[in-house]
Amino acid sequence: MNVLRYCNLDESLQGEDSLVCYNALERLYKTKELDYMSYIVLRMFENTEVALEDPKRFRIEMTFSRGADLSPLEEEGETASLHQEHTLPIMGPERLQEVGSSLTLEKMEKMVQSFAMPAEDFPPPQGFSGYFSKSASVLERLVKLWPFHKHGAANGK
Repeated sequence: MNVLRYCNLDESLQGEDSLVCYNALERLYKTKELDYMSYIVLRMFENTEVALEDPKRFRIEMTFSRGADLSPLEEEGETASLHQEHTLPIMGPERLQEVGSSLTLEKMEKMVQSFAMPAEDFPPPQGFSGYFSKSASVLERLVKLWPFHKHGAANGK
């Protein structure tokens, strides 16, 4: 979550806007903890009506959930009955971007690339085949977000 929140502060990006909108940053700031069942979702959409080289071909939507957002210290109303039933409500997903905004795959790659882990921390990738064969070039771009792709040359790629 911190990479998504603060990646624009990397000095190599020189004043880029955050990947996370101001309203979402405020909500995240007020979030005291990410609990059981918290998650981040990155969804990629493809617009097949534009050229493959066009940056607008692929866009990313980001959402997150705080998970089971229930404090065991609160003992009032609905919270108390949920403790008695041994159930935890799971918070639904919240958008990390303004409605109608567009984050391209290209910008996402640029913003998070400097935070990628060293290649030696990952096993060499296996080739994409079968179901993914038509989307191999897109998947190769996604793989390059993590530097384990550097081992590909040793595998004859």
